[in-house]
Amino acid sequence: MGKKVQTILLGKGLDDLPFGASQADVEAVLGKAEETDELDMRGEKSIAWHYWELGISLNFDEGQEFRLSSIDVAAPEVEIFGEALIGRSREDVKEFLAKQNIGESVDEVQRGLIYPDANLSLWFNGGDLEEIQWGVIEE
Repeated sequence: MGKKVQTILLGKGLDDLPFGASQADVEAVLGKAEETDELDMRGEKSIAWHYWELGISLNFDEGQEFRLSSIDVAAPEVEIFGEALIGRSREDVKEFLAKQNIGESVDEVQRGLIYPDANLSLWFNGGDLEEIQWGVIEE
């Protein structure tokens, strides 16, 4: 089993997993993925690696030469700006992130909260934060 990674670095990655890392580099840190998927996202291929036990999914997009381009976490111990947010209420999360200078949030129609300037998406279930997704920040 790979090393437990815990700190979200917006626009940069997750601890020892920087955006732009090759699949071989990621495997050296986390080991082999428990499950993989290939997706076609609006004409661009994407490969997803799932580490269910760690609560992490990694995406390697064709537009980024199949290097690490976005990460999804559902693990409750993962922190952003020094706080663990998984399981907290939408209002609590929104209030906390409003103090972090990452731009304005946009309510997503279904169950999300998006911060376009930070390429950060938050997904809620039953009013509580279930998953955090972030990726490369395009210049």
